[in-house]
Amino acid sequence: MMMMKKMQTAARFRSQLWSLKMPSRCHRSFAAISNYKAVIFDMYGVLIPSPVKLATVFEQQNSVPLGTLGKAIRTGGEVNAWKRFMRGEIGAEEFVEAFGRQCSEIAGSPVPIGSFLSNLTSGPMTRPLPVMMEAILCARSRGLKTAVLSNNFLQLNGDPFLPLDHSLFDVIVESCREGLSKPDPRIYHLCLNRLGVSAHEAVFLDDLNLNVEAAAQLGMHAIKVGDIAVSVKELEGVLGIPLSGFVPGPGSAPGATKLPMDQLTQYLKKALHLSDKDSVAVHQLNPSQSNSLYHLTTGGRHLLLRKEQKTSRAMETEFRLLKSLSGSGIPVPEIIDLCEDPSVLGAPFLLMEVCLGRMFSDPSLPGLTPGDRRALYQAMQHTLHQIHCLDPRAVGLEDYGEPVDYMGLQVQWWTQQYRDSETPPIPAMERLIQWLPLHLPKQQRSTLIHGSFSLENLVFHPEKPEVVAVMDWGHSRLGDPLTDLTFSCMAHCLPQDNPLLTGISDRGLVQLGIPTVEEVMGQYCSSMGLEEGVPDWNFYMAFHLFCLAASHQGESKSTIAGKTGSGRLAEQVADLAWDFATKEGFRIFNAMPRSPHAGTSPLKGQVAE
Repeated sequence: MMMMKKMQTAARFRSQLWSLKMPSRCHRSFAAISNYKAVIFDMYGVLIPSPVKLATVFEQQNSVPLGTLGKAIRTGGEVNAWKRFMRGEIGAEEFVEAFGRQCSEIAGSPVPIGSFLSNLTSGPMTRPLPVMMEAILCARSRGLKTAVLSNNFLQLNGDPFLPLDHSLFDVIVESCREGLSKPDPRIYHLCLNRLGVSAHEAVFLDDLNLNVEAAAQLGMHAIKVGDIAVSVKELEGVLGIPLSGFVPGPGSAPGATKLPMDQLTQYLKKALHLSDKDSVAVHQLNPSQSNSLYHLTTGGRHLLLRKEQKTSRAMETEFRLLKSLSGSGIPVPEIIDLCEDPSVLGAPFLLMEVCLGRMFSDPSLPGLTPGDRRALYQAMQHTLHQIHCLDPRAVGLEDYGEPVDYMGLQVQWWTQQYRDSETPPIPAMERLIQWLPLHLPKQQRSTLIHGSFSLENLVFHPEKPEVVAVMDWGHSRLGDPLTDLTFSCMAHCLPQDNPLLTGISDRGLVQLGIPTVEEVMGQYCSSMGLEEGVPDWNFYMAFHLFCLAASHQGESKSTIAGKTGSGRLAEQVADLAWDFATKEGFRIFNAMPRSPHAGTSPLKGQVAE
C-alpha cells in the first residue's frame, strides 16, 4: 500500500516538502547523516554567555561611557593589550594595567578594569548554556567530534578560564596557549589538524562576524551565532540530526524507550564481528511514535535500528526488498539484519547502515545554485527510471505483490480505509468514491514501484548530483509506475502559498534552475518510451489527494465528531481532490505536462502548438 504521511499546512511548515504517507504506519527512517565529521565551537557567546552584555553593565555601573571597552579592544591593531592578552603574551596583572590605561584614555577618567576581569570569570560566565550543551551531547552521541576554538586568556593562577566539561570535547584549542588568535587562519588549521578532519568536514560556530568569515574562507560551514536557540536549529539543519532531547543513558530522548544494552551489545558484537573494546552509543530519534527508531554508533560505524511491537508487513517487505536490490544498480542502504528473536530487545527490529550524504525536505532546494538544483532533480528522475526499468524476475521479486488491476485495488483499499474511519460524511469523498472507479486508467503497466517516491526520501552524494540511497521502501510492491511519477510531481503542481500543501509551481522554477513539471514528465516519458504521455494525469492527482484525505479522516476518528484540525483538513483535501477530478482548479498550473513525443497534453488532451 502506498505509504501516507501527515500533512502539515503551508502556514506552519512553508519550507517542508509534503509527502503522502499513512500516519498510523509512518516511519521516517533517519538513515542518512551529513558528511560533516566535526563541530567546532567558540566559547564566549556560544558555549557561555557573551561578554558584550557584561561589558555594557560594567560601563553603566561604573559611569564609563558606553562603548569604551569595545573601542579599546578594536584599536591598536595586533599589539593592543587585549589581543596580546588573548595570545598569552602578557599575564593578567600586566593586562589590567595596560588595558585599564587604554580604556581610561578613551573614557577620559579612570576605568577599574580589574573588577571587569573578575566579572568575566565569575557568576553567569561560569555557567555553560544548557541548550548548547545538550546539542553537544546529541552530536557526540552520533559519532561527531567536537572542539572548542576560543580566544581565551590566562588567569592570575596561570590557568585558562574554561568553565566547561573537558570530556565533552575531543580537542580544545585556546589562543593563550597557542600564541595565535582568531581570525588568524593558522589557529583554525591547528584545530582541524588535531581533530583529524578537513575544513569541508567541519562546522564552525562563533558570535563574531570576522571569525565566522575567516572560517568560511577556509572551507568550513560557518554559522554566525546570535540567538542561541536559532543557531542550534541552524546547526541541526546542517548536520541533519536532532540536537535536543538528550538525557544520559541508552534511551537518549524524553520519553525514550531504554534498550537492554547488554543484550543489544552482545547481539551487535556477533552480527558485526565487533571486538570487546568496541562500545555502543544509542540515540533514540522518535520517542513519540509507536515504532522506535535509534541511531547507533559502534566500531566506527553508523547504524539505524527500527524496533516495532510486532513484526509488521512493512518491516518484512523492506528487509526482503533491500536484500533483493543489493547489487541491482538501484541505490539502496545496506541492510544488515531483521532480528525476530525476542530475547534481544523484546520485539523484532531491523538493522541497516546509515548512508552518508545530503537529504532535502524543501523542494526549492534553498542555498544551492540553479545548476546544482537542476542536476539534483535530474538525478532524482534518473533514479526513478532505474527503479521502473528493473526486471523483478532478475532479483527474485516476480511475486512481489499482485500487479493485476493495481489502481482498482488501491481505490478499493483506500475507500475501505475511509469507511472504517468515517465520522460525519464528507461530500467530496462520496463523489470521489463514485468517480474514481469509473475513471481508472485503461492501460496500466506493472513494474517495481517505491510507493512514496519523493525528494525527501532520497540521499544524495555529499558533493555530486548523484543519488546514493533511496529510503523508506516499506510500502513498495509491483504496481502502476505512474503513481510514483505523479507522486514525485505533486510539489510542482501546487503554489507555495497554497493553504493546504506547500508547492513550488509559483517559485520561478526557471530562475531557480528546477525542471518544470513539463520537463520532468517529458524526461520520464522519453526515457521510458511513453509516446502517449500521461493522459490520465488528472486521475492520479485526484487519487493521491483522495488517499491523503482518507488518512486524515482516520486521524480524526478518535476525536469528538471529527471536529479537529485533522477532520477539517480531510474535508479541504477532499475538495481539492474533487477539483482535480472535475478539471476545476487547474489555474494553479502554469502549463500542462506532456511527453515531447506526443501532440496532446496529459492534462487537457488539447493539441499542442
